[in-house]
Amino acid sequence: MQFSDNEMTAILLCSYIGINKNDDVKPFSTGEWNTFLDRIIDMKLEPGLILNEENELLNQLGYEANERERIKKLVSRGGAVALELDSLMNKGIQVVTLFNKNYPILLKQKLERKTPQVLFYSGDIELAKKMGIAVVGSRNVDEAGIDFAKKLVAKATVEKLIIYSGGARGVDSISENTAIENNGGVVSFIADSLSTKIKKKDVVTNLINKRLLLISDVKPEMGFSVARAMNRNKYIYISAYCGAFVVSSDYNKGGTWAGAIENLRHNWTKTFVWNHKEYMGNSGLIEKGGIPYEISEKKISDLMKSTGNTISREIKREDSYEQMDIFRLDTMAVGESANNTYR
Repeated sequence: MQFSDNEMTAILLCSYIGINKNDDVKPFSTGEWNTFLDRIIDMKLEPGLILNEENELLNQLGYEANERERIKKLVSRGGAVALELDSLMNKGIQVVTLFNKNYPILLKQKLERKTPQVLFYSGDIELAKKMGIAVVGSRNVDEAGIDFAKKLVAKATVEKLIIYSGGARGVDSISENTAIENNGGVVSFIADSLSTKIKKKDVVTNLINKRLLLISDVKPEMGFSVARAMNRNKYIYISAYCGAFVVSSDYNKGGTWAGAIENLRHNWTKTFVWNHKEYMGNSGLIEKGGIPYEISEKKISDLMKSTGNTISREIKREDSYEQMDIFRLDTMAVGESANNTYR
């Protein structure tokens, strides 16, 4: 993997790559990164300059002695970082930073100053540039919910839409498997170990066939946690340009409910909820602003237009995922310049 100076700066300052449990230095928090970037931008400089001009530049940026020492320690581990990056690549895991044109643009556009500086992924990163829907729901779902999820995903794949999900048991895995079975594509923001996930035979096959993209915002060996699961919900919603579809939710509890409520509050994308009155959580989400949904002949893309979203460019239909890039990567923040990172 080749990284620019700006990309390497983000990796060195903001990730745990090359840091072991015995090290006494911690990478930047998102707030600390934003402070650093603000100061760099105010000076009309590039972040990558600290790789070569540490002492003088850090003084100019107004860092105290203890802060300068911490930054120097983070930057000085370049050798260990290079070795670990090579090891990850040999395992099929790659790294993308917010300075790279392949970074999921909607995350950068909608999260702004809360954008993760570094993401780990396995699979075809191009899938994250495609229009799609989020399909979310409970881990414990009944037969009615399973049937609805399968029909919804089958419809979406016919329309050449990517399925954005979270890889969990229940609605997530049912939706992802259905998409793959129907020759669709899946982007899965996982909350468990990426290193472990990619060892599974069926996962490897789908990664190789470019039908699956796995993304994680933490080091690949880190396992599942509830906090990770809750945090990654927003990535699923934000990435779903054509709306998020709640298949089943508990009432006022659980990750599906929390994620949908967060999306309703931030309005990252339209929140469609299966109008199934036997699910109390679904009814509750509709009462809070979710859009009632039933599968019909109407195209999902047309549904988005009728509820306020417009698709500004035509989607090519000849091949499964040869969609036009509606995110205008040529005019948005995808290059080297720090000034375009989140503004």
